[in-house]
Amino acid sequence: MITTTVHDDIRAFAAAVRSHLDDLPLDEVNDLLDGLEADLADQASEAGEQFTLPDAATYAAELRAAAGLPERGSAATPKKRFTLVDDVRRGWAELHDRVRATAMGAWLLDLLVSLRPAWWVLRGVVFYLWFFLAFMPRPSTGGILDAILTLSYNPVSWAILLACLLVSVHWGRGRWAPFAWLRVVRTTLTVFAVIAVPMFAGSFSTALTKLFVGWVDAPQAADATPGLAVDGQRIRNIYAYDAAGNPITGVQLFDQDGNPLRTIGGVGSSEPYDAYFAGGGGPVPVADSYPGAAPLWNVYPLREIPADDWAWDTMTDLATATLPAFPFDRVQPLPQGDRSASAAPTPGPTPSAEATPAAQPTQAVTP
Repeated sequence: MITTTVHDDIRAFAAAVRSHLDDLPLDEVNDLLDGLEADLADQASEAGEQFTLPDAATYAAELRAAAGLPERGSAATPKKRFTLVDDVRRGWAELHDRVRATAMGAWLLDLLVSLRPAWWVLRGVVFYLWFFLAFMPRPSTGGILDAILTLSYNPVSWAILLACLLVSVHWGRGRWAPFAWLRVVRTTLTVFAVIAVPMFAGSFSTALTKLFVGWVDAPQAADATPGLAVDGQRIRNIYAYDAAGNPITGVQLFDQDGNPLRTIGGVGSSEPYDAYFAGGGGPVPVADSYPGAAPLWNVYPLREIPADDWAWDTMTDLATATLPAFPFDRVQPLPQGDRSASAAPTPGPTPSAEATPAAQPTQAVTP
């Protein structure tokens, strides 16, 4: 286990080595010291109490020699290049030193440093989302939610996610970036990942909200109950009576557009039986069937098979379906008379005596 003191010693050693290389351009110093603290931390974990830090000046000289750079103070030492990137890095380092100079600042920085593994994992997740949105096929829910849901059934998605996490963690430890251009790629992707985190979080929250609202509102939706329904209660059958109040069969019903009026939903309407009620909703309605014709679902009342006689494991004989009993043997007959004459006719003008020719008496004709 690495103690806080060892961590502080490693940071102080890295800062001392950097000071012995301050005559070099900042980008070269960063390349030389990239991953130094992580490597030393690994060595400290393996060595335990026997771990000791080398001399900073000697270590810096060895780094120069290994990189083929001249010794400090040599005439061949390249001059520093002051660029915008160097200025930003230098300003960031100065800000870091000022913050760490205070007790609260040092505590906050140590906390952030301890949370770096969580950021490495989050960055790997962002890499996975980028890859998924760019290359992986998506089903129907759309966007970032698909990237999460696909993990429940697609092992390839898990392989991609684990690969992204592995790359991100090793990059965070200063590994797997041996070339300068690869370190530039790492830094660039990290910056974009920081920007993408709140965007992905907002998108994921919106997708979850839509999904949750869809689940909550589903019972109130117009298409939540298949076929015809009244107050959310599924209609299984329709019974008709004539004007005299007598039950009638073979009634064909249509809506205002001429479409057959069915008690079953649109899905599965070509089946000769109603799967909704066959799943346990009561007697199973069966459509009128004729040779060479599609099942007719708008002829009422529909024939039914009692629920106790229906079984999924065996083929139920639909020919056993019978007309169910009407709810009433007879209903109140409609009032007599022409119902189209709902209002009294408007009286027209009365012909005058002059306009109406008088009836002439009929005279018998004597042959």
